[in-house]
Amino acid sequence: MAAAGAKELQRFCVIDGWTELRGARGVGRDHLFFVKELPDGRTLRTKVSHGTHGKDSYSRGLWKHIWSEQLGLAAESEFWAVLKLHRPAQRQGEAELQPAGPAVPGWLVQRLIHTAGLREDEVAKLSAEEAEERWLEFQTRPQLSDLASAPASAQALDDRAYGLAVG
Repeated sequence: MAAAGAKELQRFCVIDGWTELRGARGVGRDHLFFVKELPDGRTLRTKVSHGTHGKDSYSRGLWKHIWSEQLGLAAESEFWAVLKLHRPAQRQGEAELQPAGPAVPGWLVQRLIHTAGLREDEVAKLSAEEAEERWLEFQTRPQLSDLASAPASAQALDDRAYGLAVG
């Protein structure tokens, strides 16, 4: 396949849902800067250079770097498919990362990990509904402060229940 040029790269960024950085430092008339946040937390960045000195396409080496590293694609054919089908790229691993239902709110993730003591991998597997249930369970279970006024042991509890003196 032939290497793409600036026009194709800019069209790809628009179709694939990239955000154009306007007013960014160093932005001139010959360059457009784009950024894309992926669901797995990666941030992709690319620069569309219109100052190709009369060339219609990028060099093969630069083009491979652009589609594989900057655009995060596994194959060059994925780039051309986006342009042909007018649909965003489906990057490797993205489908598995898409939540089946509503996402767990960030504040709830933080509380489950840092307050309720759940492990990150446990929280990552929870649906929004399950996360809310776990938080409610944590909030309604007896806390250590509640136990300070309670009997010190099960034996003391039994003694109180049978009217025996607790010392």
